[in-house]
Amino acid sequence: MEKEGIKPTREFVSTVYIVDNGKVLLNFHQFIKKFIPVGGHIEKDELPCEAAIREAKEESGLDIELIDLGKLKNRNLTQNFNIQLDDIKQGHQHINLSYIGKIIGGKQLEKSDRDTELKWFSPEDIKNSNEILDNTKELALKAIEIMGNL
Repeated sequence: MEKEGIKPTREFVSTVYIVDNGKVLLNFHQFIKKFIPVGGHIEKDELPCEAAIREAKEESGLDIELIDLGKLKNRNLTQNFNIQLDDIKQGHQHINLSYIGKIIGGKQLEKSDRDTELKWFSPEDIKNSNEILDNTKELALKAIEIMGNL
């Protein structure tokens, strides 16, 4: 979403598809009015994988471990499972690094830290929902599939 001759501002974000028992946890986003994975901005001097774990805890109350899909280790960075450029508004974009996570502790909040709904979706729920962004649907189904094959 670029205006001719004007370069958009861009920020890095991390999101995580938390998968448990064949379902994925999604968060209702107040601005988008759709369900998306938990996540948020990567803070100064923070690694993307650290941001994903922090945001998962802040938004869901859950402690997670990221699933490392990388074959080669580069200074112990966890390999993300998707990267995409999201148009947020005119002149502003997010570079979104997505991870898959599994629960290792914590207690799920009834609502996110932004007082929005958290909801578990099965593959069938995902396919039939009009409350989930299309790219989120695709990635959520892929995350469930990957976790089922581990």
